[in-house]
Amino acid sequence: MEPAALERFPSPGKGSGLRSRRRLRPGELLYRAEPFAYVVTKEQLGGVCERCLRRNEHLHRCSQCKVAKYCGKSCQKEAWLDHKQECRCLKSVEPTFPPDSVRLAGRIVFKLLRQSVCLSERLYSFSDLQSNIEQLSEEMKDGLRHLAQTLQLYLKTELQDLSHLPPAIDFFQIFTKVTCNCFTISNGEMQDVGVGLYPSMSLLNHSCDPNCVIVFEGYQLLLRSVREIQIGEEDAEKLAGEEHAWKEVKDAVNEVRYPKSKEEWEQVLARCQNLLSSNMGRVPDTNIYQLKMLDCAMDACINLESWEEALYYGSRTLGPYRLYYPGFHPLRAVQLMRVGKLQYSQDMFPQALETLKQAYNIMKVTHGTDHSLMQALMEIKEQCEAIMRTQ
Repeated sequence: MEPAALERFPSPGKGSGLRSRRRLRPGELLYRAEPFAYVVTKEQLGGVCERCLRRNEHLHRCSQCKVAKYCGKSCQKEAWLDHKQECRCLKSVEPTFPPDSVRLAGRIVFKLLRQSVCLSERLYSFSDLQSNIEQLSEEMKDGLRHLAQTLQLYLKTELQDLSHLPPAIDFFQIFTKVTCNCFTISNGEMQDVGVGLYPSMSLLNHSCDPNCVIVFEGYQLLLRSVREIQIGEEDAEKLAGEEHAWKEVKDAVNEVRYPKSKEEWEQVLARCQNLLSSNMGRVPDTNIYQLKMLDCAMDACINLESWEEALYYGSRTLGPYRLYYPGFHPLRAVQLMRVGKLQYSQDMFPQALETLKQAYNIMKVTHGTDHSLMQALMEIKEQCEAIMRTQ
């Protein structure tokens, strides 16, 4: 990646934007950004490392707050600068736990007070970030004011005299910026694990015909081109749209939280099976919430090691995924890989190889060959090819 590949420019009607300073090919890494601040989501606490965001069954918890957990001493040491002050804040509010946005805002405040230099601000700094306050209803503004009050109580242990804070640190304004500029951080299988602020990437505008996509490697944000981009062309990522859905399906999907036990996964699967059965012939698989329900059922079956049933649900998602995520899209690549792995587990080697090849052709553009997920895909694809040669 060349540092000068992208530049900030005034985008008419959109504020600022990013555009290319040279001709770019599909699959190029346009930008690699570390977050200004990030946190693990409440649902994933204890399941992923606070520093690298990778899933690990043997995490070591912070001896002070007992909340933050790490892969090992290396991650804990690297995270200490960001965790040191919030550690005392977390202890002061136990047994309650702050919302994700409050914990993220707290880390932002501490970083601003340290006046830390952040590489992710190379094109756009935190102070440059725009808010959408003029578009917010009074009800939404009241909600942000409530969050600002919650943040004040959360930080009380560390910042006892808030009257001495610099004028630039306004809790309400911080939340207006966070709500419209933060990113959901996903793992290799596109499951949400954290939220983070990447100021320069806030310059990206959304498009229904994107020329680039965002994927994550741990907490690092990777911006990759998915088609040829001309000099001066604005870089825009995809914001997936949603169609009208049946309320029962929508509400059921929104109720689902990431289970942590076999019993909880069994309950999720039973709920999905019941709704999918009752919606048979009434709600098509292309309905976005029906698709999410199929995904949820597939995840439950995988966690319960019901491979054949997981493949049944996964196979039903491939057509809708092609519809919602055409061309080079990381979500479709990951779904193809998951289905391919399930086909492989069922000894369906010709079908698995074809599915994995489709995933590979997309992922080499959206993730690049050095991404850890791409390495895992190439390994299983090579194993499948080796078995095919012996048959």
